[in-house]
Amino acid sequence: MILAHGNSLLQSENQFFLLVFSSSMALICFWLTFRYLKRARLIEDTPTSKIRSAAQGHVEIKGTVSYGKNKKLIAPLSGNACVWYTYKIQRYQRSGKNSHWSTVEEGTSNKSFLIQDNTGICVINPEGAEILTEHSRTWYGNTEKPKQTKNTNNFFNVISGRRYRYIEKFIYVHDLIYALGNFKTSGGGRDVPSNHQMTGQVIREWKQDYNQVLNHFDQDKNGKIDILEWEAVRAAASQEAEKRRQHLSKMPTVYTLSNTIHKQHPFILSTFSQKILAKKFRIYAILSLMGALLFVAFLIIHFFKP
Repeated sequence: MILAHGNSLLQSENQFFLLVFSSSMALICFWLTFRYLKRARLIEDTPTSKIRSAAQGHVEIKGTVSYGKNKKLIAPLSGNACVWYTYKIQRYQRSGKNSHWSTVEEGTSNKSFLIQDNTGICVINPEGAEILTEHSRTWYGNTEKPKQTKNTNNFFNVISGRRYRYIEKFIYVHDLIYALGNFKTSGGGRDVPSNHQMTGQVIREWKQDYNQVLNHFDQDKNGKIDILEWEAVRAAASQEAEKRRQHLSKMPTVYTLSNTIHKQHPFILSTFSQKILAKKFRIYAILSLMGALLFVAFLIIHFFKP
């Protein structure tokens, strides 16, 4: 009697777990469906801007990749020269009848690189970007760090004792990049403070070392800066401010694309064309919808069928 009651309780707990799990997965799949559809429509509907004339804020640009200040990067597993990489080292693990790949190490580069169109050059800061690239390598080995970089996608490597899987993805120089993110233009005389603003900044800096101010402007050596001496301070600060303003106005124009500050505005970098990228997101949406419907069907059959 007690055993039967225990089995019944265990069965109820399992049923409750299946109900919660299936409901959660259905909701997640529905959410992913709308998310991917929104991405696809955003990519299709956002006009492509030229780098030199792009508006400030969330924009779409395209350009050919070139090296930034850091020049080329070297991917840590394959040794490939690139401008961006991400990698994973995974170990094959088996417990009874269950087996899976467990990630033991992973990393992503965040070094900036450049893209160029026929109007200008833009600095890409890839940190935080959703990056989709057609350049990917997967191979297997029997050590945590790969000893060779030959692509081997055959699962029989696992059977033969090669328990590690190495995955790398890249962006290469000369790739054509589709980019959607937060665009900002600086330099070129933009956002240069007025002389009044810059003078105040200079005076605040000088006040950090008040003894130096006294040494330069305390003419009567009484240890204080009187009204006339403060006029001299302001005049000197104004001259210094104007020098700084002239320097800022001569700074070259720099265009940058980086992560967005609004969650509803995605930051996407891709080596796929705009058309192919939108198609991929629509396929992801269809697959997510199919997953949602499967979980809903499971719920109906197992919990709501009369």
